[in-house]
Amino acid sequence: MADISTLGKYEIRHEIGRGAMGVVYEGYDPMIKRIVALKTIRADQLAGAEGPNAVARFRREAQAAGRLNHPNIVSIYEFGEDAGTWFIAMEKIDGRELKQCFEANERFTTADIVRIMSQVLDALDYSHRQGVIHRDIKPANIFLLPGGAVKVADFGIAHIETSNLTQVGAVMGTPSYMSPEQIMGLPVDGRSDLFSAGVILYQFLTGERPFAGSATTTMQKVLKEDPLPPSSLNVQAPAGMDAIVRKALAKRPEDRFQTAREFSDALRAAAPGVSGAATDPTLVGAADATVLAPPAAAPASPERKSQTAAVALAIAVAVVAVGAVAWYVAQRPSAAPAGTIAATSTPAPAQRAPVVPSAAPLAAAAPGTMLISAVGLIDPSDPRYRADKALLQSDLRADSKSQLVEKALGMLLDSNSLARNYDVLKDRLLSQSASFVPTVVREGEPQLGKDGLMSITTQGVVNVKAIQKSLNQMSRDERIDFIRASGNPKVALQVSVRDADAPDAAAQPSPVAENMLKERIKSFGFRTWSEGGAGDQKNADFLVQGEARVKKLSMRLPASGLTVSKYALTSWTVKCIDRETGEEIYYNTALPKGLGSWASEEEALQAIGTKIADEFSRDFFLQHASLTGQKVTLNVEGMPSAAAEDLLARELVGLPGVIAASPRPPANPRSYDLQLAGEGPVGDLIASAVLKPLNAKLGQPCFSVRGIAGDQVSISFEARCADAGVLSRLETNPPAGLYGAPPGRQRTVVKDPELLRKLTI
Repeated sequence: MADISTLGKYEIRHEIGRGAMGVVYEGYDPMIKRIVALKTIRADQLAGAEGPNAVARFRREAQAAGRLNHPNIVSIYEFGEDAGTWFIAMEKIDGRELKQCFEANERFTTADIVRIMSQVLDALDYSHRQGVIHRDIKPANIFLLPGGAVKVADFGIAHIETSNLTQVGAVMGTPSYMSPEQIMGLPVDGRSDLFSAGVILYQFLTGERPFAGSATTTMQKVLKEDPLPPSSLNVQAPAGMDAIVRKALAKRPEDRFQTAREFSDALRAAAPGVSGAATDPTLVGAADATVLAPPAAAPASPERKSQTAAVALAIAVAVVAVGAVAWYVAQRPSAAPAGTIAATSTPAPAQRAPVVPSAAPLAAAAPGTMLISAVGLIDPSDPRYRADKALLQSDLRADSKSQLVEKALGMLLDSNSLARNYDVLKDRLLSQSASFVPTVVREGEPQLGKDGLMSITTQGVVNVKAIQKSLNQMSRDERIDFIRASGNPKVALQVSVRDADAPDAAAQPSPVAENMLKERIKSFGFRTWSEGGAGDQKNADFLVQGEARVKKLSMRLPASGLTVSKYALTSWTVKCIDRETGEEIYYNTALPKGLGSWASEEEALQAIGTKIADEFSRDFFLQHASLTGQKVTLNVEGMPSAAAEDLLARELVGLPGVIAASPRPPANPRSYDLQLAGEGPVGDLIASAVLKPLNAKLGQPCFSVRGIAGDQVSISFEARCADAGVLSRLETNPPAGLYGAPPGRQRTVVKDPELLRKLTI
């Protein structure tokens, strides 16, 4: 837009900024001597078919916000046009965008969060009652004024209930803050704005957006994933915030808060008495001296820099690591004595506390990472620790991180292969665990158990992609033949062919080409399906799609009068989609060099399948495979006491095949939410990953499977094992996770020969 000095009756003073649609100026109304902001549409935005739509949306912004008069909504004064330039004159705000605060990692007290969110929700409550839905609530549209007031701006895509300018199916907004129904192009109402407000509340509490990544990845997460509860990333968040965020971010509108007033009331109730609180930093920024600072994030896989690096950086910046004492005190049973490591004394024996908070649900971490729980172990009888208790504490924490990495390795490798190569994996990967664990989310208090071992429980975000990359590098550089976990990843295939001479005809599936591709992928040790065929291909990790155009070339030989036909490939598209994120991780339309022609169509299709297979290597799938494990609810009957149940909870989280464990509130039977490594029937997984090591520790089959219903597995504790002598083994024998562990792991932890002997009986 050329320099202008006036727009309508307004004098142009200077440019404030530029947006996607146009320029924003500071203007002056000489009639009433008022400074305004003038939002304009650039002339080049009005060219073509989109011009009328742009003006219509611009006009609608003025109509929507112009009918609103509220102290927390930016006022609209006028909508007009001057010499082809459309403009809106509005209240000029001298404040900061909330987006700028988030980008600067500024900290907010609980009182400030409640105050700001309450004003935003008050504005939405008013606009919804006036029949106006904002549809683009995000930090860039929320302004914080110096005096503490909050203003909501930019109703540019707002929907007026009586307007037909926004039709069903139009997807407009910012993906990270859009509701599921908005992403799907369904009709929206005020509850969509409340979902967006819930995203902002989550960002206030944790420092990160609950749904992040590329636009496609973000939309998939909004539609399918539930984010971690805020308390798992910030223990200073008020206790009731998890429930508020969970309700605000419900996938179905009817499960959310139904009005902004209801949302606001719940927010104030969750943080009573916060007014005036100024010493409760809940968020983001450098951890203070009393908490554990997270280590640097692991390097991202170069194949997916844009995703993995962003995830690692967001987690490292946003998550505040939790002090050991704070978490343990909040979670341990009141009767359990503490045994704290100190520089001047050896801890007294104590019963270990439950390892995870009972209210913490299992949740998926960001793509490329996993939230894993583990138990670190150290034998304090090691002579190295007699004069150096600080070394003991440091080694204990290091072992807990190595166990997080070892559990991730257990998902990638066959158990026998892991045991056979344990020593080299320990030297190359486990000893470098800090580089694979960008964030420690929770850390328990060190405990000395009656088995003589010191333990610490840890929950951390593990960069599984980086571990995969390092594992692949070891295979190449050191010629180690690791045996991968059976059947992973799973690949669905879809190869279709079009007749180049009939471009409008539908593509036809090609089983011949698919079979050639299947044979190659099966040679990697992976499982395959034809997309759309029978089986559970919907659970596949990847979808490989190929579409080829084949032309029939016919030539009549003059000498013999015979017609010879050849088949040639004229074009193709090959792509691979990550089923977890919906992201295209491979895309190619360039034909392979050196192509010829084939004597029959079947030969052509066989060659096409082979050529598509050549596009993918074993390492390609391994580097991109996402591991999630299987979620199982374990119901335990017959435990003789609450103390025994607590001991079982500690054992569960220390088992190598259990990625995460969360005890549910006490009930009969007692239940635990587990995430297990591996594939296959859940009953088999429970038997091998849980019952086998527990029974080995107790010296007899005390636990057995009683029933399986879907992902619910019921086990029972035999009455004969309630004998005091058997139960005592839960405390005096080594942890169940060491039974069946690689000998290298057992020798690393246990230095006492008598304790080591117990592992072999």
